[in-house]
Amino acid sequence: MNLPLAFLLVSNSARAEEKTTYAALARTTFAELLKIPSDHPRVSVTVRNTKQEDDLIIEDIVWESLDGEHPIAYVLRPVKAKGRLPAVVCLHGTSGSREALVRKQFGVGDWTPYGAAVPQSMLLGWARELARRGYLTLALTQRGLDLRQPDTDEQTKVLLVQGRTLMGAIVYEIRQAITYLRMRGDVDPERIGVTGFSFGGITTFYTWLVDDRIAAAAPICGGIGSVRVFMDRGIRTYHGIYWWLPGMLERGDQGDFAAAMAPRPLMLWAPLEDIGMPHEGVDEFLRVAQPAYMRAGGGQNLVVHRPHGKHLFSLEAFNAMETFFGQQLKR
Repeated sequence: MNLPLAFLLVSNSARAEEKTTYAALARTTFAELLKIPSDHPRVSVTVRNTKQEDDLIIEDIVWESLDGEHPIAYVLRPVKAKGRLPAVVCLHGTSGSREALVRKQFGVGDWTPYGAAVPQSMLLGWARELARRGYLTLALTQRGLDLRQPDTDEQTKVLLVQGRTLMGAIVYEIRQAITYLRMRGDVDPERIGVTGFSFGGITTFYTWLVDDRIAAAAPICGGIGSVRVFMDRGIRTYHGIYWWLPGMLERGDQGDFAAAMAPRPLMLWAPLEDIGMPHEGVDEFLRVAQPAYMRAGGGQNLVVHRPHGKHLFSLEAFNAMETFFGQQLKR
């Protein structure tokens, strides 16, 4: 595999390590862009409440993260499950929350986001549904969204003047969740996946880039493809300021970083009319990433669905994601 030109720009200290792989170089480089440590973060979780609903055990958990933040999540697992389970971190979109992810009724329905007066139509209860299908799931409310105020724009501005990024702070929390899952006796530490929609899709992808403990990732409509193409063909005001990483294109585009991860399993749900990820950008992503996966002997591990449709987490997308995780995480 030829080293992408972008990775010639990694730090001198990283290049000096003779046994460093391209994937390790890419992880280190992307952690630098996120302004977070590349080492696996520590975490100490408090279980605030445990209850049983139907055939699931639900835990309400919290932990301390950067800047005195306290991420909140629900952990769901089947009551009758035995042994160590595959686990999936579930991440909502801009208008969602952990409550939306674990709603009892699974399917498209109305949800009123925090601070909004009008409900929105979205796929609800999908983290609970994955738990019903044999996974342990962790549904995280992401920083800057729902009750976790201030909002993403305000937090991004504060962190940027400190030489940091909100995307990095969010990824750090997701990585803490992975640390926690690996500590649990009911989770197989080698079978942890991450998925999310929209805002949760891009945070899924970027966490996968920097954390080698993730066995498989499935971003849904995550604004993934090519930052360079999006700048030329996309609507720049569509993505919030959190989406834009300072200096990223000096190191590589999204496809370059994904190529360096080959053959690690990745699924993209990329509707052809999705405003957040123009199809030309996905074309560019595949032009770079697919040959790398083929050369690594894992062409089947890069799964890209490109149906007609807009920016939407549909039942079709859920089924594709669940099938992908079934192939990659279940044994």
